[in-house]
Amino acid sequence: MTEIIEGGCFCKEIRYKITGPAVLQLLCFCQDCLAISGTDGYAGYMVKETDFQLTSGTPTVHTKTSKENRKVHRHFCGTCGSNLWGQTEFGLISVAAGSLDAPNLFKPTKKVFTSQAPIWARIPDHLEKM
Repeated sequence: MTEIIEGGCFCKEIRYKITGPAVLQLLCFCQDCLAISGTDGYAGYMVKETDFQLTSGTPTVHTKTSKENRKVHRHFCGTCGSNLWGQTEFGLISVAAGSLDAPNLFKPTKKVFTSQAPIWARIPDHLEKM
């Protein structure tokens, strides 16, 4: 059985739990993720929708269609502004790794959209490109 992983926003108003293993752990450098994160990329701890559960609070949701014509529903705290997760059209939830109660559980193995990264981005060489 997989250990339950919990997380939430900075002010603790919104909480969630993850009951299954990560499907993918990656660093994304696309323009949307740069804007959402406010830094050089996004740390995505991706899980199946069925393994993710909101346990308290009501996040604010913003839906955007990416350059690849995919809708992403981004969930964040309307009180403290924390970026929490994105819901994709592929049945995956991309949890912001920094919102995990134990962020050291995040162990990225892949990197995506590195060609869109700013020249000052910290792109680990050891990660496999997708």
